[in-house]
Amino acid sequence: MKKADRITGIVTLVFSGFVIEEASRMPQQSAHFGPGVGFLPFWLGVVMAILSIFLILKSWRTPADSSKKIFPGRRPLIVIMSVMASLAAYIFLLEVLGFLLDTSVFVAFLLGVVEREKLKMTLLVTVLTSGGLYIVFQVLLGVSLPKNMLGF
Repeated sequence: MKKADRITGIVTLVFSGFVIEEASRMPQQSAHFGPGVGFLPFWLGVVMAILSIFLILKSWRTPADSSKKIFPGRRPLIVIMSVMASLAAYIFLLEVLGFLLDTSVFVAFLLGVVEREKLKMTLLVTVLTSGGLYIVFQVLLGVSLPKNMLGF
């Protein structure tokens, strides 16, 4: 893992340098009030560079662990593939089921099938997630969520 961490840290450090360079070409302050369009990307690049340096330093300080496998086993690969498939289904069914119902099905699948949570916990988190999203976006912000063909 040391070699992979070093390579990842170096690649991320180079990418963060690119982000900082490109963001520094954008205005850091707006003409009216507050930060400009380059403010957030610049500081995200700085934070990413700092974290990359920490990863590189950590890879040199920790001893090599030869017992760790590079690739995950069968169960983690099945979990990864099921999450990817459920994301694709979520995107495909968004217009068919509508945002709230589609999100409820997606969250219930992730908790019930992928994470194997108990039914009560799955239903509670599903209802709270969908209800919370409805309250935040529809009620508080007034943003219209995508609806299905039946209007909900």
